[in-house]
Amino acid sequence: MADTGAPLIEVQIGVGLAKPPYIMGAGAGGLEYEIAEKALEAGGYRMVAQHLPPARALALLRARHLDGMLSITEGIGGDEYISDPYLHYQNFAITLTSRQIRLRGMDDLRLYSVAAFQNASMVLGDAYKDAVTGHPAYKEYPQQLTQNKLLFTGRADVVVTDRLVFRYLSQQIESPIDSVQALTFHPLFPPSPRMAAFRNIAVRNGFNTGLRTIRQNGTYGTILKKYQEFLQP
Repeated sequence: MADTGAPLIEVQIGVGLAKPPYIMGAGAGGLEYEIAEKALEAGGYRMVAQHLPPARALALLRARHLDGMLSITEGIGGDEYISDPYLHYQNFAITLTSRQIRLRGMDDLRLYSVAAFQNASMVLGDAYKDAVTGHPAYKEYPQQLTQNKLLFTGRADVVVTDRLVFRYLSQQIESPIDSVQALTFHPLFPPSPRMAAFRNIAVRNGFNTGLRTIRQNGTYGTILKKYQEFLQP
């Protein structure tokens, strides 16, 4: 744990664009943002957030204009130092309970109209890609609020997205759309770990040490509790 009497060292970190409730936007925090911020703080660093698309953040990191970036899903092929996982995203196939749809595996998605997030077919694995490739009733949407509306109005049978993102966006829907209908979450996808990438091994090690510290002292749990309303299944 960092010496609380020592000044924190500023680090420039690419945190991604707004993706509520993980990243709420400039100056607004978010679940992922706050975990990273507190982990760095406990490790002796102060996070100065730069809200950037991932590709831009990676380019700036490799050009030495950033000290790190969040939300790395796997090795990115460079010389960066990758942190321990600090959070897991969880994608589901979501249906209205009233429809009584049963999804036993990826192949069952071919039986229904599916609305997914943009690039889902590129990031959710080969079995998913095989199931949706050539599927005439499959579409990906850059604006994820559209998925919620399609499901609640019956214009899509299945939505594929992260549970927290879906629940957050459902709160943004206004009448006459009924966004409090019972939902079934089909666990077709494994959890997706999120790591951070750093240019300097000392910052990476400080982050990992700080992450362990905030898990042990309750700070991590407090942040999760703050967003508990989005975590309910």
